[in-house]
Amino acid sequence: MEILFKDIRYGIRSLLKRPGFTAIAIVTLALGIGVNTAIFSVINAVLLRPLPYHEPDRLVTFRSNQSVPDLADVEAQSRSFSNSGGLVAQALDYTAGGEPIRFQTGLVTGGFFETLGVKAERGRVITPDDDKAGAYVAVLSHTLWQRQFGGDQQIIGKTIPLSGNIYTIIAVMPAGFGAPGDNTEAWVPVHAANPLAAKFRGVHFLRAYGRLAAGVSLGQARSEMQVIDKNLAAQYPADNKNRSTVLIPLHDRIVGQSRQSLLVLFAAVSLVLLIACANFANLLLARAAEREREFVIRAALGAGRWRLIRQLLTESVLVALAGGVIAVLLAIWATGLLVALKPEDLPRLQEIGVDARVLAFTFGVSLLTGVTFGLLPAWAASRSGVSEALKEGGRSATAGGARQRLRSTFVVVELAIALILLVGAGLLIKTFWKLRAVEPGFNPDRLLTMRVELPEARYKEVDKQTRFRNQALSAINTLPGVQSAMISELPLSGDWLDHDFLIEGRPPIAPGDEPSLQTRSVLGDYFHTMQIPLRAGRDFGPQDLVDKAPLVGIANEAMVRQYFPHEDPLGKRIRWARDPEVHWITIIGVVGDVKHFALDLAEQPGLYSPYTQAAPWKRWMTVVARTQSDPASMAQTVKQQIWKIDSQLPVTKVQTMSEVAAASFAGRRLNMSLLAMFAALALVLAAVGIYGVMSYSVTQRTQEIGIRMALGARAADVLKLIIKNGMTLILIGVCIGLGGAVALTRLLTTLLFGVAPTDTVTFVAVSVVLIVVALLACYIPARRATKVDPLVALRYE
Repeated sequence: MEILFKDIRYGIRSLLKRPGFTAIAIVTLALGIGVNTAIFSVINAVLLRPLPYHEPDRLVTFRSNQSVPDLADVEAQSRSFSNSGGLVAQALDYTAGGEPIRFQTGLVTGGFFETLGVKAERGRVITPDDDKAGAYVAVLSHTLWQRQFGGDQQIIGKTIPLSGNIYTIIAVMPAGFGAPGDNTEAWVPVHAANPLAAKFRGVHFLRAYGRLAAGVSLGQARSEMQVIDKNLAAQYPADNKNRSTVLIPLHDRIVGQSRQSLLVLFAAVSLVLLIACANFANLLLARAAEREREFVIRAALGAGRWRLIRQLLTESVLVALAGGVIAVLLAIWATGLLVALKPEDLPRLQEIGVDARVLAFTFGVSLLTGVTFGLLPAWAASRSGVSEALKEGGRSATAGGARQRLRSTFVVVELAIALILLVGAGLLIKTFWKLRAVEPGFNPDRLLTMRVELPEARYKEVDKQTRFRNQALSAINTLPGVQSAMISELPLSGDWLDHDFLIEGRPPIAPGDEPSLQTRSVLGDYFHTMQIPLRAGRDFGPQDLVDKAPLVGIANEAMVRQYFPHEDPLGKRIRWARDPEVHWITIIGVVGDVKHFALDLAEQPGLYSPYTQAAPWKRWMTVVARTQSDPASMAQTVKQQIWKIDSQLPVTKVQTMSEVAAASFAGRRLNMSLLAMFAALALVLAAVGIYGVMSYSVTQRTQEIGIRMALGARAADVLKLIIKNGMTLILIGVCIGLGGAVALTRLLTTLLFGVAPTDTVTFVAVSVVLIVVALLACYIPARRATKVDPLVALRYE
């Protein structure tokens, strides 16, 4: 141990004597280890850390949503689950003080909390008895309790108004608790908050969870669910005939598609670290060459080869650990920035941070880097014998030839890795621009959107709902330079409702086998406001809004392609499969397709209907207003028009349509930005690497260059010689990198849109960029070589 401390003290003194080398080495490793630590902290929180529930490995979720009656039947028939429960997110109005706001609330079944295995910090959680009775009780998250109620110690038993109903607070949950994959911050029984939807078997809106009973495997539970599905399909064919319940581990459901994106990013930063390590090894080789006489003298005084290697390894580990310390600081800053950006596609966002596991990862990577990439230079530095090294004296043009070949190998590897990262980034950038070029089917410019939901307690009657919508449209339309409309499901929002339907004159279809159609209810001059083109027929008119008017609908082009491919759809009639009174809807027009879920997904068959005909009972709506000026500047004015009608209505999700469109591919933008940043860092490090190798080569060959110039070589000849050597390394690196990129970019297939993983343009463009940057890095030392004075070079030691 005493010898180790001596090595450390000597290593620190040695590093401090060369502050330039030490600073460059530490910064190089800090960048490489820092980005790895930052991405690992995300992977740790999202993929590795167990879910914050009791025995989370036994929790499963149902891939498809369930209705309340179906979930009750599963609970009654299943022996695979010890508990099960469901949740649906629904914002509820809170109007107890100041401007009306909304709480993102979870409507839960009685077994929800027991299934997750969590207990309240204060009070008690919702039970099956609360849900069956439709009790107006509420559970608060710790965050909401602190933010909205100031951490009131006497909160249990107090009441709060939510969407017109009075709820009694029965619990506050522990800090950090949240519903799986959800941002809900209060929970109430589903039978109290939405008793109508809770009654119907065909309303599949619950996200359901189950806890596997002791000794039951996931495979056994899946087999049992197949039996239950068959029983429900036979008993309720109209609602359950073609339903299939797939069970998946809860952790897999929460992680979703983010797993592949995170693993791709982790692979990218690992490659960046390899480049940083190669540069670090090159720095160590250069420094070892400078210290060759020191090693020779120490060897002559009796120091063995292992003693020299141990000293050099100690110094490299010290540098790596110092880089690791700075890397942790970089990671803390980077993860804080990531959390502040609040990427919607990234689950468990609030759990991201630097914890003990991340610190252990950083220490392990730093130690491994110091040992692995310090060993090879140390081994090379200790190879020369005493007499051979003293003879070599640093004069020969071929001095340290083995070390120079090793340095060149490192540079080739750096260039190859940089090319792979640049190709990946180029493919994602091209994907991003392809997405931006996709026509959404409407004009998002100067559109303001906001969501309004009418509380059932005050707007139970359909006439009252209709009156509010008409008054709101009229009031907003009085504003100068504003066109307004209302729709139930906003484009690019991912919200949707569907109906099974039948087409008049087509052969009968068995219950449960009917085709499905997305439905959207609109009011006002919607298609003109959104600038959705009318392809055929007519728009809705005043005659369609009067009482007992014939039911009409406007189809999108996807519906026409799928169900009326070779006939005129105008005048065709359809009806909902579950409509007991057989109301026929006549298609009066066809409009262009609108991207409803995402820009990279094809539009599904859909039908637009007037609010007054199809959904007078819908209490939620989105107000859309096209403005002549900046839509964001009109937000408060439009909200005031709504509050003049009802001052207790919260107005939420206030955003421009351009912001909605941008949010629809925010996840792709984040992946592209991060990979592009890592690729740029790799390019800089690779350029620094080849610059260092060429500079060292020029220094080693100063005497040779002087002799060449003394014998008549021109500056252009010297420049060509150095550039040729650099170009050889560059081309080898590019060729290897192209092969690696062809093999590895196929892993990006699911992240690409409209771009092949072997896109020729991207490969060629990236190769050219890398070659140009590398040549510039070679040119500087080559230019310096042309200024060598032959007389000085001949005396060069």
